[in-house]
Amino acid sequence: MKGRSAVWTALILFAGVVVAAVPQPATGMNNALLGQSEEIITPVIGEAKRGWEEFPLPVNPDETLHYDGTPSTGVGLTNGGTFYAAARFTSTTACTLKAVLFYQWNLSSNDYVFIFGEDTDTTPGSKLESIPYSGSDTMRWKRINLPTPLVLPAGTDFWACIRLTHTAGRYPIGCDAGPMVRDRGGFLSTNGIRWQQLADVGLDYNFNIRAVISRIPGVSHDVGVSKIIVPGINIGPGAYQPKARVTNFGANPENNIPVYCWIDSGATRIYNQMVTITNTLQPGGRTEVTFPTWNTGPGGATYTVTMFTTLSGDLNPVNDTLRQQTRIANVFAVMDHDTGYCKLSVSCFGSIGYDNPPAMDLGSGFCYPKTAASCLFYGSFAMGTGATYVADRHFSQPANGPVNNDLRAVDSLRAIVPPEFGDEHFYGTFSDIGHPTPQNLKVIQNSYMSATGLYDDFIVMVYDIKNEGTTTVNNLHAGVFMDFDIGSSPTTNQGYSDTLRRLTYMRQASSANPSVGIKILEPASFRNLSLVDHAIYVYPDSAMTDGMKWRFLNGTIVQRNSNRPYDWSIITSVGPFNIEPGATQRFAIAVVGGTDENALRANADAAQQWYNVNVGMAEDSELAFTKGFEIYPNPFRKKALIHYFANTPGKLTIEAYDATGRLVDQRGKNVSAGSGSFLWQPRNLSRGIYFLSVTTGDTKTRIKVVLLD
Repeated sequence: MKGRSAVWTALILFAGVVVAAVPQPATGMNNALLGQSEEIITPVIGEAKRGWEEFPLPVNPDETLHYDGTPSTGVGLTNGGTFYAAARFTSTTACTLKAVLFYQWNLSSNDYVFIFGEDTDTTPGSKLESIPYSGSDTMRWKRINLPTPLVLPAGTDFWACIRLTHTAGRYPIGCDAGPMVRDRGGFLSTNGIRWQQLADVGLDYNFNIRAVISRIPGVSHDVGVSKIIVPGINIGPGAYQPKARVTNFGANPENNIPVYCWIDSGATRIYNQMVTITNTLQPGGRTEVTFPTWNTGPGGATYTVTMFTTLSGDLNPVNDTLRQQTRIANVFAVMDHDTGYCKLSVSCFGSIGYDNPPAMDLGSGFCYPKTAASCLFYGSFAMGTGATYVADRHFSQPANGPVNNDLRAVDSLRAIVPPEFGDEHFYGTFSDIGHPTPQNLKVIQNSYMSATGLYDDFIVMVYDIKNEGTTTVNNLHAGVFMDFDIGSSPTTNQGYSDTLRRLTYMRQASSANPSVGIKILEPASFRNLSLVDHAIYVYPDSAMTDGMKWRFLNGTIVQRNSNRPYDWSIITSVGPFNIEPGATQRFAIAVVGGTDENALRANADAAQQWYNVNVGMAEDSELAFTKGFEIYPNPFRKKALIHYFANTPGKLTIEAYDATGRLVDQRGKNVSAGSGSFLWQPRNLSRGIYFLSVTTGDTKTRIKVVLLD
């Protein structure tokens, strides 16, 4: 099962009696998929006479942009929850956005329709508008009017997005029968940050989401730069080809359009280039213009980038020019994440903890707590398709010799400021070019940490494996080898695997403080969780071969738990995946610690929750719901009843954290042993996602809750 698809196994099709009972629409009546967003839906009168009264479309005199056809089925999360459904539109003329139409299939909670602005073809920009709606009706079109219509320039993207919260067994948003119009009709997300498309998770449909617009006559000649694509605002030192998006905002076709790029360092112009667009640019059309190479200065430099058009006869020069500040980041081979409680070094070539085993000592390892010595001797990312192709930077044969050098840096590490998520974000890339038979795989590595109290026991590492070749890479497995040495005597370590949590960890035989390990965050599956016995697979001169690594990656060699105190490593892996040319597969982990095994498990759950909310698309693991603890209803409005079970008398403490990890509410009372309940009525909290930490005398549980009002 492919990783991205596995994450979205929660998203399934509602196919059953209701679908089978839907009357078929008359031929030619919105039956075929509309291939362009500029198609106009003719107002429908008297649908009942046409035999498809089950799906009446609201009558309106305005033009409706859409990519979907007739509603055919509903989509939702298998276990219920919150997700976002969206479509991206581009009007060929200036327009006023008046309303959003969507088809409500099953019930959902009352929520919001969002309008997002332009960013990329696959990611929306900033929120422009939010409008509440009722999710109480079913099997009907809904029109949600904007309180103040939005005026949008020609050729500019906007996203119409419906956020839906529902219970298990309901499928609230309608879809057509497909096929999906790529980069247009079928975007989905569980957090509104990371987006995927329906067809990529096995659902080749378009959401029944439409935009009602009224066109605004434009001036006859109006062209401008609508986006600076390259450079970004935070880049590493190197060579870049500046790139601009140019849009025809006017009513006439245009050609021979001069486009300029200026780059200034302080008061000095260091780059001045012009490119002419000779092809015809139609009204509402846009094109990308690439300039000659620009070489940046060193890290720490800041530049002003200006891009503009000088069309002869342009009647609206206000939108000709865009300007931005571009910062050149300092770059490194190895950088330290420091949460305030623990510390981990990451690299730009696949190794974890150090650039090489600690004889080289470039790096800090993994320190838990950060004032302690490292409990990691060395670690490495690895990927492979068979015994003849394993690309890694782990131990070679013999293991006390140089490490494998299959993975080579493409982009050095740099800090992303401000971080995309969390309090610290490092970015780097590496490839398999050092392997004797490279598969043209590039790995984009993003690592994150949070300094807030609930989330400072782990560092998240996200590997996006991209196929930059021309042929499909089949049977790929990915994982990390981690040689933890805990305490003063590494030969007295033990290790264990928690298959429900996708967690493998180690500790000293005589003490569980600290316990450290690797938690798989995405996909929601594993290929192997295993201990590695050094007596067999590291110390002999016959080890460690690519054949051994491959058998660990694919799960042929597996030892869930140690059988004696000794010197061990761990391996966690996922797969197999088939990655087509240009496609990407994600593998995400948390390097996590705890003061004992229970604390480690709780911190692993917290890592999964943080990842789900901030980075990933996976739904929360069922581990968030511990036996003996329930909250009802969830989602809730104003108040929720918390049911708990305490093994011993003591104090019940309830702490609520927002999505950033900030403590926003705290309650407590003394309780007797046994079952009980507590009415939680939070005040002054905004609608959104929160994490409840419920502690009794001997247990601590975390759960995600959704406050609707």
